[in-house]
Amino acid sequence: MYEVHVVMNCFIMVKWLKPPPLIMKLNSDGSCLDGNCRGGGIVRGSDRCIIMAYLLPLGPGTSNTAEASALLYGLKWCINYGFNSIIRETDSLILQNSVTGQWDIPWRISDIVEEIKLLVNTHDIKTRHCYREANRVANKLASLSHNLMDLWIYNTFDSLHG
Repeated sequence: MYEVHVVMNCFIMVKWLKPPPLIMKLNSDGSCLDGNCRGGGIVRGSDRCIIMAYLLPLGPGTSNTAEASALLYGLKWCINYGFNSIIRETDSLILQNSVTGQWDIPWRISDIVEEIKLLVNTHDIKTRHCYREANRVANKLASLSHNLMDLWIYNTFDSLHG
C-alpha cells in the first residue's frame, strides 16, 4: 500500500521500503495528548518481518520530547541486542534535522538529541526523514501507547493484534 503526494506538480509515491539484507530498519514516532507523552516504534529486517515493536510511556513533555525519546529507546534496544547496522526513519523533520546538524537543536530535547547523535556517530546508523504515510505503523503504535501504563514489547505481528 502506498500514498501519492503532489509536490510542485510532480507525483511522489510514498511507501515503507524494506532495508537491504543484514540491516535493520527502525521506524519510531511520538505522541502527546494533554501534555502526556508516549512513543512507539518497530524494528524490521529485509524480509519485512517484525523483530521488535514497542509501546512506551514517557510522562509529561512535548511532542518533540516524545519523538526524540521514542527514537532513542529504539536505537538503544537495537544496539543492546547486537543490531549495529540500522536505518532509522522518523516523520519528525525537527528531529531529523537536529540529529544531522542541519538545524539547531531545540533546548528541551538537547540532551536526548545529543545522546542520539553519539549513538549515530559510534555505530552504523543511517538517518532518514520519511513522510507520515511511510511511518504509519510507528504512528499507530505511538497512538496505542496512550492506552497503557507500562512499556510493552512485541516480537510478532500476531502478538500486536492479540
